[in-house]
Amino acid sequence: MRHILLVLLFVFISCRPADEVTLTGKVVSVADGDTFTMLVNGTEQVKVRLLGIDAPERGQDYGTKSREHLNNLCYGKTVTVRKDSEDQYGRVLGVLYVGDMNVNEEMVRSGLAWYYRHFVTDLRLDSLEQLARSERLNIWSMKNPVPPYEFRKKNRRE
Repeated sequence: MRHILLVLLFVFISCRPADEVTLTGKVVSVADGDTFTMLVNGTEQVKVRLLGIDAPERGQDYGTKSREHLNNLCYGKTVTVRKDSEDQYGRVLGVLYVGDMNVNEEMVRSGLAWYYRHFVTDLRLDSLEQLARSERLNIWSMKNPVPPYEFRKKNRRE
């Protein structure tokens, strides 16, 4: 019996999900509506790209407003990032929390970022984007808003 319990305990421990990686620190700069830098452990600067969203670029309609909104939500505050992975530029891809607020969701809900469905499936972000569209908030108030990935592609060619 004891042997069976030990085997079951081993199986239970082996099957549990991997520990989630979280970073806690202070936001020291905001580059745009989906990228910021935080100071972790008081010394290590970590660049973070918000997972699952794509905000207007600088020089694009609503780019400044999107950056200002993210700045107002997190700059100078102690935040938590739930890390998913890293991108090809070495940035952490993750979900940003200020207290209990999911900032990734807030950016989409406010109509200042697209749900980036090309790289992640998130039904909550999808429904928040649909709500912002229906209320014609910010980027969705324009007749034909250009997604940032199309804006970047077009401006690389020029």
